Amino acid sequence: MKLSKPLLFLALALVAISSHALEPWVPTDNEMASLPDFCKARFKEGSPEYKYWASALGKDYGHTHHYCAGVNFLNRYYKARSKQGKSFNLKNARTNFEYMVSHAAPTYSLMPDVHSSLGTVFSLTNQPAQAITHLNKAIELNPRQPRAYNLLADYYTKIKQPANALKIITEGLRHNPDTKSLQRRYTELGGKLPYPEPIEPTPALEAEAAKPEEPPTLTPSSVEPAASPTTVPPAPVEPTAEPKIGSPTNPYCRFCPD
Repeated sequence: MKLSKPLLFLALALVAISSHALEPWVPTDNEMASLPDFCKARFKEGSPEYKYWASALGKDYGHTHHYCAGVNFLNRYYKARSKQGKSFNLKNARTNFEYMVSHAAPTYSLMPDVHSSLGTVFSLTNQPAQAITHLNKAIELNPRQPRAYNLLADYYTKIKQPANALKIITEGLRHNPDTKSLQRRYTELGGKLPYPEPIEPTPALEAEAAKPEEPPTLTPSSVEPAASPTTVPPAPVEPTAEPKIGSPTNPYCRFCPD
C-alpha cells in the first residue's frame, strides 16, 4: 500500500522522535569522558571515588547526577542536527537543572554553575527574562565565576545592548582581574585601559570559590551504575506517566536520597 505524503511525513517524524526517546539518560562512556570527575563518580555509587566526592561536596552530592545529566543533555543539544533533537535535549537539560534548584541547598557549591547553565538554556529558547535572572543569580552566588559574566555579556551583545554588556564585563573584571577572557571582552566592547580597579575578595567568598582537590588515584570500582530515571518525553508526543521506580518518598528518581 502506498502511503500518502502526509502519512509518510508523519511516519518519518515519529521515527525521528523515537530515536531521541531511546537515547540513554545515563551518559555513554564517550560522553562521560567530557564530564567532571565528580560526575563520573556519581554514577558509581558506593565506589571509593563516590565516597570521596560525597565527603568533599557534602549531602547535596546525592542530587548531583541531575546536574551532570543536565550538562550532558546540553552537550547533546549542540550535537543534535534536527529541530526535534535539539528541542528534546534542551527540555531535558532544563528539567534536570531545575531539579537541582528545587532540591539542593542554595549554598551548594555547584549552584552557581547550575544557574549559569539554566541561563544558557533559557537564552537558547529565547526566554530573555529567565536567562538574565539565572545568570545574575549565578553571579550573586559566586562573583568570582567568570563564566556567568561572559554568558550574560554575550546575551546583551546578542540583543544589541553593548553598554550593558560592557557594564557586566567591567564588574566581572573587578572580581576576576586576571581572567584573560574578561580582559579580551572588555577591550572588544570598548573598555578603556587600565582595567577596572579590582575588588578584594572577602574570606567567605574565597572559601566558597575554592574547589575541592582532585582525589588521589584510586583503583577502578567494580560497582556498576544503577539504572537511570526516565527522560522528559519529546515535545510532539503526548506525555505519559513516569514509572514509579524510586524510593517511597521520591518515586521519580532512582539515584536520589530518601
